[in-house]
Formats: sequence, C-alpha cells, structure tokens
Amino acid sequence: MLHSMRVPAEIMQKWQEIVDLLADILNVPSALIMRVEPPNIKVFVSSESKGNPYEPDEVACLNTGLYCETVMDTRRPLIVPDALQDEAWKSNPDIKLGMISYLGVPISWPDGEIFGTICALDRKSNGYSELYLRLLLQWRDVLQADLRSIATTQREIEQREAKIRRLVDANIIGIIIWNVEGQILDANSEFLRIVGYDQHDLLSGRVSWADITPPEWRDRDALTMSKLQNDGAVQPFEKEYIRKDGSRIPVLIGVASLEGTESQGVAFVLDLTERRRAETEARESEQRFRNIQMELAHANRLATLGQLTASITHEVKQPITAALLNTQTAQRFLTREQPDVERAKKAIDRAVLNGMRVTEVVDRTHALFRKEPARKDSLEINEAISEVIGLTRGEVLKNGVQVRTQLAEGLPVIQGSRVQIQQVMLNLIVNAVEAMSQMSDDRRELLISTQAEADCVLVAVRDSGPGLSEGAIERAFEAFYTTKSSGLGMGLSICRSIVEDHGGRLWAAANVPKGAAFQFTVPINSDC
Repeated sequence: MLHSMRVPAEIMQKWQEIVDLLADILNVPSALIMRVEPPNIKVFVSSESKGNPYEPDEVACLNTGLYCETVMDTRRPLIVPDALQDEAWKSNPDIKLGMISYLGVPISWPDGEIFGTICALDRKSNGYSELYLRLLLQWRDVLQADLRSIATTQREIEQREAKIRRLVDANIIGIIIWNVEGQILDANSEFLRIVGYDQHDLLSGRVSWADITPPEWRDRDALTMSKLQNDGAVQPFEKEYIRKDGSRIPVLIGVASLEGTESQGVAFVLDLTERRRAETEARESEQRFRNIQMELAHANRLATLGQLTASITHEVKQPITAALLNTQTAQRFLTREQPDVERAKKAIDRAVLNGMRVTEVVDRTHALFRKEPARKDSLEINEAISEVIGLTRGEVLKNGVQVRTQLAEGLPVIQGSRVQIQQVMLNLIVNAVEAMSQMSDDRRELLISTQAEADCVLVAVRDSGPGLSEGAIERAFEAFYTTKSSGLGMGLSICRSIVEDHGGRLWAAANVPKGAAFQFTVPINSDC
C-alpha cells in the first residue's frame, strides 16, 4: 500500500523545481526522478530543460540494461562518463536517445524499499565532479525526507480509517457514505436496522436519501447540503427517517464531507427512539408525581381546615346572626302604626351585607376544599393573605393570640395559584398558633408581613412561641418529620413543594427575641 501511494501535488511541484535546478546547475539536457513500478520503471518527474527527450509518465521495461536499473540493483551511486567508450554500456537503451553519460543515486522509502532514482543525463561525455555527486546526494536526502512525511501521513490516515472502520463495524451508531445526488453508497448494519432495510436493498440502489426523508424535512436537508459545501461539516440536528415499513423513526444526525472529494460525505446517525420513550416516561412520571402531590396538598388542606372548624363556624355564624337581627329590626320598623321605611331599608341593607359576608366566607372555604389542578393567575398576594387571616380569626381568638400585620402597599402582582398560596399561609398561621398555645403565661403575638424585594415578594410569619431548635430548623421541611404529638409531618414539606413550584423558596429561622420565623418568596413576573 505504501509503495503505491500517490505523491501529493505540492510535493510534485517541489520535486519539479529540484530537477529543473539540477539540470541547470549541471548544464545537462535531462534531469529525472524515476519511480519503479514492476515490471516497469517510469519517468516520474522530468526537467523542463531544452533538449530533454524524456516525457513525464514515460514507461520502460526493466531488465533491459538501463542505467537506473544498475543503481537500484546495487543501491549505490553510478557515474558513467561515456557509455560509447565502455563495452558494458554500449547496448544501453538510453544511448538510442543520445544520452551517453549518466550520474544517478538511489531513492528509498522509509522501510528501505527502493522508490527509484534521481539522475542526470548528458548527450556528451561528462565525468561529473565529486561536488555534483554530493549535490545529488543532498537532493536525494530531501526527496527521502518527503517520502518519510508521505509515509507518516499515510500511516495516520490508515490508523484513522482503521478507527472509523472499527466504529462502523461496531454498529454503535448508524454510519453512511453518500453522494451529492442523494445515493447512499455504503452503510453499516446499525443504519440499515434503523431504517429497516437490508444489504440487498442497499446494493440494488433502493435506499436513497430522498426516499427515507419525510417531505417536511427536505428543506432542512437542502439547507444542510448548502452549509456542508461552505463549511465542510454540519452540527448534529434532530430529524425523522421513513422506515421501509412506512413508519417514522426519530434520529440525531451529524454530517461531514469526505476529505479529498466534494461529491461525497459521511453521516453519523443515532436512533433516538429509546430517548424519546424515556422522555415520555419521564413526563408521565412527572405527571403522576404532580397528581400525588396534588392529592397530598388537598389532604393537607382538609386536615388543616378540619382544625379550623370552630373558627370557620364562627366566621359564618356571626354574619348570619347579624343578618337575622337586622331582618327582625326591619320587620319592627315596618309593622309600626307609622312604618319607618327609611330605617327599615337601612336594616335590610345591613342584612344584605351580612349575607354577602357569609357568601365570601363559604366561597373561600369551598375553594380550599375543592380538589382540582392548580391554576396560576395574576394574584394580589396581600388580598389572598387577608382572606386567610379572616378564616383563622376564631382559632386565633380562642388561643389568645394577638395578630399584627405589616402588609406593604403597592406590591407588584404575582403569577400564582391563590388556593396554593393560601394553603401555605394557612399552614404557617395554624402551626404558629398551635406552637404558642403550648405556652402558659407569656404574651402570644403573631406578626404577618409582606415586602417587595429586588425580583420577588417576601412573605414572613413570625411568632413568639417556644421556637425551634437548630436541629429542628434543619429538619422542619422533611416529609414525615414533626414536633407535634399528632400529625403526619407533611404540612411544611408540601408547603415547600408549592413555593418551589412557584419558583420561590421557603425557609425557617429563629425569631428575635424568641419564637420562630417562617419566610417564603414568590418571584415577580414569574412565568411558572
């Protein structure tokens, strides 16, 4: 393989300059580089000097007594001053061309095999000085250095090709060789498996780039070919192939042109079927997880609202009682001898407001009881927090807790689920009230605040209860961890999941001077 290698054009040009210079310096009509190609020897490079009878690519048979044969056989320099005066050379074929004197040295490949010769020939007697011989040997060394470079390049190419062949034969990914007409010239077994064809289909020409490409992908393929012509390679991209059975298969494909040719390229094809299946399974798993999370959140809301039954009953009963009293008052005003319509009307208006208050409480409670997918809308967070404070008022009063609020004005509207944000607040408030209810004489205070940060709204619930130990703060949000004598320990874990699903974070810290502080953020203009 090495000895039949093509010499690159740039080296051929260099060698042409060498023989031209050699002929000029030695003042001879012919300087040659000969290459042996058994059973012949060929004029590989011929000087462009005047009177040179040798044409490039001219071939002569070996074993005919040529000067160069002796050089290659002996592997030593040869000087023939005048063949006409030497019986050994009188039958030399070169004499017929008038070349009676000769100076030549052998050229070898790096492995020692003969490449050919570099020589000079003259029509007149020429003794060729020692200096000329040394010059010829120097140029021979240059030629052999070029052959070493060619051999090294060839070995590197062969190693690359061997690696590529191992990759092709390993069938880890599909590999095809194609031409600009869209014909698939060669393909490994993995590619044929991907598209559902066999080797017979390939050899018979039934597999072409256009046939396996869906119509909607052909414009993308045309763009790929255009980019390939300009850059020589195209970044991997996803597309689909049409299999032999008509089904479609998703693939990742990378394309590059083959070195030394503009008409052929190689494509590496990866089957994405398993990845797509895994992505589908991951989405389904994520959906199952969200469904379970929604079920747990709903159960947590029910459990928390169950604790507030008395408080909610009070919130409903109070306006109902007021409505009844206002209605009775209106009746009295209307049944007088002189009906007081104006005062009766005011009493009825108050009764209507009481009824609306009942509706609001029932609606807010019903929203928390409902089990439905969370919907994120524009949300005034202060309004949502105030509604929860109203729901928990009875529980707060029952446990002797004083509630203070510091709700910042002009907060930006956030994107979020009202029910889920209210569930978080409900859990934090109920937990704080329960923690403080364990205290005997100390003042029980609950501070609820909001404020705008750089890119979010910060909500804080601070109590004056017994607080949390350092270890408890770290574990407070773990599922099934609780410091209560009853409860599953899921509330705070669910709350953190809700906040993180909104793109925020929830954390706990010690309150100053005592108690616990739970804070969470919700991003402004969140796309969640």
